[in-house]
Amino acid sequence: MDLETLCLIFGSSTQYRRIKAMKNALIGRRTVSNLYWALQYDMLDFVDSLHGQQFGDDQQVALKLSQAGLIVVDDRLQFKLTKKGQAIHDDYTAQLLPLKYLGVSSRFDVNRFAQRFVFASQIVSEYSYANHKYYPQSLGYYDDQLLKHWFIANKRQNLPKQFHDLLRGFLSRLDNDQRAEVFVQSLIGHHFSGMTEDQLADSLKTRPAIIEIQWLQLYGMLLLLIQKHPQPNPFMQLTAGLEKPVISNSAKKTFELYRRQMVPSIDQIVAQRRIKQTTVYEHLIEAAIMAPVAQFPYQSLIQPKTFQQLTLTQPDDVANWAFDQAAEEVPGLSFFEFRLFQIYRSKTAHDD
Repeated sequence: MDLETLCLIFGSSTQYRRIKAMKNALIGRRTVSNLYWALQYDMLDFVDSLHGQQFGDDQQVALKLSQAGLIVVDDRLQFKLTKKGQAIHDDYTAQLLPLKYLGVSSRFDVNRFAQRFVFASQIVSEYSYANHKYYPQSLGYYDDQLLKHWFIANKRQNLPKQFHDLLRGFLSRLDNDQRAEVFVQSLIGHHFSGMTEDQLADSLKTRPAIIEIQWLQLYGMLLLLIQKHPQPNPFMQLTAGLEKPVISNSAKKTFELYRRQMVPSIDQIVAQRRIKQTTVYEHLIEAAIMAPVAQFPYQSLIQPKTFQQLTLTQPDDVANWAFDQAAEEVPGLSFFEFRLFQIYRSKTAHDD
């Protein structure tokens, strides 16, 4: 996918942002550093939403956008949108659904759902024309079998009409002919093969990355609609096994173990899980980033005196506060407590 377009969509005119951190968040590289910057860039809802995508080189993209006058770049390869870049940002986001619909791809494997649904549209369309001589798409073995069983179980339940009603209802909800056309062109059916993102982008005078994001948003919207559809729901099976964990399984185990302890102890978790102390810290930091403030025990993990000292010495820009600077003001400060404090202050800043 086009990294230039993503920088203009997720960039800011008021905050310098690291291209690499943004990119890593979008493709789901869940290091605590990447998640921390996703928090600071208000991108937690989009972590792993573009899983599996390939992007261009950070420096080349930064240079190209800078030369075009769309961004300014500092010596750490952090960028900020110019007025010209902000105008393009506004144009691109106006072409998209609200970005919350891209966030569905952070919680579910929407790309895989889209592949299943397109395959289903081909099967049902050809079935409605009683055509048995066509070249079906090929998915992975599991999804091939899922679609086969789904079709056999539902084909005698007036499936073509149910499929038609679902599509018609969904497209009507969009209340936008162009977005409806974008969705329809992703489908395959009887004597219909749709368009590629490049063909559709050329037709609509936009960028292919915009079409790719629109498709993810539209299929995310459709997935949510199917999940809310009243029972019996023949399409619910198409959404099976697609949910993604909010935090990594290993971090979840560590966090739950900590919360269950009568007297919370990092050393006890190290012994029970047979992992390093630094790994426990990383797991708890990940949980702090991803969990709501009220569900994370900041009070038991940051000493009260340390919390008070950090509060008194914190700068306006807590997100970019360097640990070395904080350690000079707070004797004995650990990086673990420091990072938790940064996360807490970042999450509660709007309450002040």
